[in-house]
Amino acid sequence: MLTQRETIRFLAAAQELWLRQFPALHRRAQWHLASHLAVRGREGAALGELYGLVKQIFLLDDATVRERVSELRGLGLCVLDPEDGALSARSVVLPTAALLERYDAYLRDIGARLLALGTAVAGLRSGRVGPDDAASRQALLRAIESCQETLLGASERVFDDSGLSRARRLDARRHLMSVSHGGLLLIALERQYGLTEAPDEGEGVLADQMAASLLGLIRQNFQTTRDHIAYLVQIGLLERRPGRALRVAVAEGALAHFDRALEEAGADLARQATELAVAESVMAAPGDPFGLGGGAGDAGSAPRLLITGPGDVPSEILLGSEPVVIGRAPGAGVLLPSIEVSRAHCRIAFADGAVSITDLNSTNGTFIDGERVDGAAPLPPGAVLRVGPYRLTYADPDAVDGTMRADRNSATLRQRPPGAPE
Repeated sequence: MLTQRETIRFLAAAQELWLRQFPALHRRAQWHLASHLAVRGREGAALGELYGLVKQIFLLDDATVRERVSELRGLGLCVLDPEDGALSARSVVLPTAALLERYDAYLRDIGARLLALGTAVAGLRSGRVGPDDAASRQALLRAIESCQETLLGASERVFDDSGLSRARRLDARRHLMSVSHGGLLLIALERQYGLTEAPDEGEGVLADQMAASLLGLIRQNFQTTRDHIAYLVQIGLLERRPGRALRVAVAEGALAHFDRALEEAGADLARQATELAVAESVMAAPGDPFGLGGGAGDAGSAPRLLITGPGDVPSEILLGSEPVVIGRAPGAGVLLPSIEVSRAHCRIAFADGAVSITDLNSTNGTFIDGERVDGAAPLPPGAVLRVGPYRLTYADPDAVDGTMRADRNSATLRQRPPGAPE
């Protein structure tokens, strides 16, 4: 169950992180064109190449592809060479610096979430991500590809069981690659695995709640969302649940396929996280093995937060030079899945050898050693940070050589002497 839950969190975070960097790119094929330019077309791609790419996946005609490219141009994400010439298959589409910078930021965010999954599933320890390294970029791109194929692969097995025709399968695959259809399936899976709150009575998810989520993500109206829910029911991925209002859940016949696909994807993503950590240790500067940029030191000098509390959360966080947001939203750097934790609860930063905490207007407050944080406050070594039902203890980096371990059932910390068995 842990692996499946962490995989769903990762898939949801990947979608949210993409929309954070590219909030206007949710029409069919837009994200695919932008990704192709940022990954394989960094030196430019002929318009004819993009015609074939999009037609193969989405069956869109050349005129629609030109329209999508024009939309990317209007958003400042690509330019044409020649700029003022008539569009033809030989026209070259070039990514702008803005597209490349945003895509690299997206990769960094994906890397942080991948390492969090590796920590939860495989006990991985690593530092921050550097996407400019070729090996790291390849690991992150493989993780993104895994995201795209996880739900598609499970859906294909559902279609095998139902005998869906080849033509309808291809159509379903194209739909599932959209933010709307794929997002709706993720919402149903989050509820199925207990990752979302259920304030209302009844089974499944209210269609109106799903529509409200998509309205917040991509401004899609309620009727279009209901049409898409009906389509997912029609192809056997979702099913209606009893009640006067429309409620849906993952179809009973599809559950085993999704469960297996999520478990397999989670194990694969954990392996990719390990590859990323290895690649990162290779590219780290001498004397800075964690990529913290803080000068000489070793693993013992890296600030660590040890977490205790309910649920499936990492037992340890290794802080880097980038600030980290703690919250219950999928895009949070440290995900604490509790209703007592705000979506973006607080921010923790490490700079100039000191750790500081900033409360982000959380509902239930952020506390250091029992004192509520008002704005920003320092977190001294040994102090206990409380976020909802979780306690995060700042392990003193200058303590003895032993490793500080958190007891997940209490707030006590146990120190393992050097050389003692785990």
